[in-house]
Amino acid sequence: MRNVLYLGWIGFNNLGDEWMWEMFRDMAAVELDPAEYRIIPSLPSVDWKNVAAYDSVVLGGGSLIIPGYVELLHRAMELGKRTIIWGSGHDRLNRLLPGEGEAVVSDAAVESDDYRRKLDEIVAYSGYKGVRGPWTLRYLNELGVRTEGVELSGDSAMLMAAPAPLPEAAAGAMTPQAPVRRIGINWGTSYNRIYGGSEAYVEDALAEAAKALIAQGRDIYLYSVWGPDREALQRLHAKIGMPEKTVLDTNVYGAEQYVRLLQTFEATLNFKLHANLLSAVAGVPFGCIGYRFKSFDLLYGLGLPERIVAADDPKLAARLTELALVSPQERVRLAAVLAAKKRETHESLVRPFRERLL
Repeated sequence: MRNVLYLGWIGFNNLGDEWMWEMFRDMAAVELDPAEYRIIPSLPSVDWKNVAAYDSVVLGGGSLIIPGYVELLHRAMELGKRTIIWGSGHDRLNRLLPGEGEAVVSDAAVESDDYRRKLDEIVAYSGYKGVRGPWTLRYLNELGVRTEGVELSGDSAMLMAAPAPLPEAAAGAMTPQAPVRRIGINWGTSYNRIYGGSEAYVEDALAEAAKALIAQGRDIYLYSVWGPDREALQRLHAKIGMPEKTVLDTNVYGAEQYVRLLQTFEATLNFKLHANLLSAVAGVPFGCIGYRFKSFDLLYGLGLPERIVAADDPKLAARLTELALVSPQERVRLAAVLAAKKRETHESLVRPFRERLL
């Protein structure tokens, strides 16, 4: 029996981290013999920092390519454990610099020599290494990490199969006809650790965009994906000031419940990273508020850089309004892009299971 430790920021009811763990757990249930493998998640009740107790250590989904988690994986490597990097990414508050055309790129990271060495060694050592997006891969290259064999796996949340839409939800799908005129807006807090450092600015822009969308015949549905987002969402609801046209939902659901909810929407605008992936799985067009490095890592990895706008963009309200108004042709294009990306993500992330690298 091999004991496999899944490292992730789980057990804190944060939708994205719990969702990515569930995708690993479900894939393991399908691909691995339970008589041969025991999967242990890094819940608060688990002694997960004692990597000596496990045969394999998986750096799971989320922004885990940072000090701390890298130290743990390096310790496992030194003990001769099997290690894999399963859709992990990097995150920080970087500077956004002009790229080619209208694209942006991240400035180079500054890390300690010890961290760079350990990161290089674990990437070279790991039997499988899949990272969330091209910004994470560029980060590794900038640090001098040996990236031969590193795959752009995408985010593991893309592995979720969309539940069949309820009859009343079918109109929200990415089809040329979408009679439902409701726009979902995800809002919350990152405690001002965002580009520009002002959530008040983003909140005001969202309120302005919501009013513009209501003026064009849409209703607004406000939703959160984490308990501490509740206060920010209530404040946004008050700023919009049109309760007859705005639903305030401060509940936190499981991923499948969210997807069923979003299937009723025409489009969404999202602050939190995995709210965008809820839309992707639901088949609903989305616009992403790029509030940190990880947002751009995800959207550029999906091949949709035009669907993200930086949180400190001087024309944020207008840009968000445009992203919520999606033509029939754009719906078809987005559906094709995301379907292809979903297949690529599965083909990459299933490999360590089928090749028995765990």
